[in-house]
Parts: sequence; C-alpha cells; structure tokens
Amino acid sequence: MKTFLDSGTLLSAWKPGELHARAISILDDETRKFLTCENVKLELLPKPTFEKRPSEVQFYNEHFNQATIEPFSAALGKAALELGEKWGLAAGDALNLASAIRQGADEFITSELPGKPMFRVKELKVISLHSL
Repeated sequence: MKTFLDSGTLLSAWKPGELHARAISILDDETRKFLTCENVKLELLPKPTFEKRPSEVQFYNEHFNQATIEPFSAALGKAALELGEKWGLAAGDALNLASAIRQGADEFITSELPGKPMFRVKELKVISLHSL
C-alpha cells in the first residue's frame, strides 16, 4: 500500500502523546511503501536542526531515507494550485496532497481532525490519525 504521511503524523510519531502509538504503528507497518515530498521535509527539519536536536532530525531522516520523495517543481506547484482552488486548501496541504496524488498514493494519513478542507478532496483517500 502506498502511503503518504503528513508532517503532523510524523511529528505525532516523534512526540509522546495521544496519537503517538497510532503513528508509530503506521511507520512500523512493513506492508506500506511510503511517499513524501520536499514540502514535508521543509515543514519538519529546519526547527530541530536549528535548535540542535539531532535525535529528532535523525528520526525524520530515517523516514525520508526510505520514502520516495517528490521534489519541488513547477508541475507540482501547478497541480497544488489547482487542487487548492478546487477544494479550498491551504498552501502546505495543497502541495502535500497534490504530491500524494501525483505519486499514486493509496492513502494520505494526517493528524488533522476530520472536518478540515483536506477531507473534501475526492481524488485520494484522506484518513485522520484520530479515527484509526
């Protein structure tokens, strides 16, 4: 199964909390092939790198090293803009969801609660970590 995790899901896997065990179980599922994009890296890596938290940076990089990563491109930007305009998405969500769709993801797992604009998207199965 091709799975795209948003930055909130990866953050939930790193930090102890209500969603931690659910996020870890997804990361540990060997039946999944992970997809991501440069935008998720941009959302997660700068702050812990700047604040010199190498364990957190290593945790995220372990995921990125095993995932297929779509780079920023004009084509991705165009797809994100179209998707964002169609479904009323914020920029980051539009980039991540467009990348997931372009890479043929079977599912997009997010830490967001149902009801956010991303759950309107019909081109891809969007799953809340809260409902797993």
